[in-house]
Amino acid sequence: MIKKIFIGLGLVIAAILVFAAVKSGEMNVSREIVIATSPESLFPYINNSQKSYEWMPWAEGDATIDIKYSGPAEGLGAKSEWTGKEMGVGSSEVVESVPNQVVKTKLDYTKPFVMSQLAEITLTPTEGGTRVKWSVSGHSNYLFRLMSVFVNCDKMIGGEFEKGLNKLKSMAETTQP
Repeated sequence: MIKKIFIGLGLVIAAILVFAAVKSGEMNVSREIVIATSPESLFPYINNSQKSYEWMPWAEGDATIDIKYSGPAEGLGAKSEWTGKEMGVGSSEVVESVPNQVVKTKLDYTKPFVMSQLAEITLTPTEGGTRVKWSVSGHSNYLFRLMSVFVNCDKMIGGEFEKGLNKLKSMAETTQP
């Protein structure tokens, strides 16, 4: 009887491991919000590495985070590198910047796992202000795919995006002239 339980348990574990191995590695998460201001007013918040950390939620969850900036303060080539107990080790670099429209950032994680992603924030004028869309895409490694068998990564990452976009909204709308 015990032998059958261990065999069954082994089969379940093997099935989960195989499922994670064949699961698509493509990851796309996005969220958007309308902010009652112009793209010109919002652009400095997304184009400047230091200003973006004022509203992005990542640093809030890690009191040990150490962020270093290099390159230009804003736009193409603006870079930040972080080390933290919760956030791990990684870097971000602006790889495309179109004034008042879009900023694309390459994200490289080295600890606790190696992974690269492309983050994109777009600003689109709309009735009542600007539609801000924050998205990330990339190829997930095996460990991330295995984790996603048990955790809804879209909900987890998307929830952080929502938190950051709401903070950006609050900051931008309270600094209106």
